[in-house]
Amino acid sequence: MSQILIHKLVRNGWPQDCEQEMIEESLLERTEGSIDNEHEHTVWTEWRLDGKIVKRGAHVHLKKNVAAEAVAAMFGS
Repeated sequence: MSQILIHKLVRNGWPQDCEQEMIEESLLERTEGSIDNEHEHTVWTEWRLDGKIVKRGAHVHLKKNVAAEAVAAMFGS
């Protein structure tokens, strides 16, 4: 069986130094989703244990270089 590394939740979020543990992936509910528009393509995954999010992951691909376009617009290009 596959295991996944999760962070033990604390009251105010996930600090960098919180406890971590390995848990069987089969015990977790996995949710995936995506956003695709003219600016970005984003894919995300959440893992839940007893209805609480224990891990999140996302991959964002920018389709346009929005910073370069803003600078070019300032110079009237």
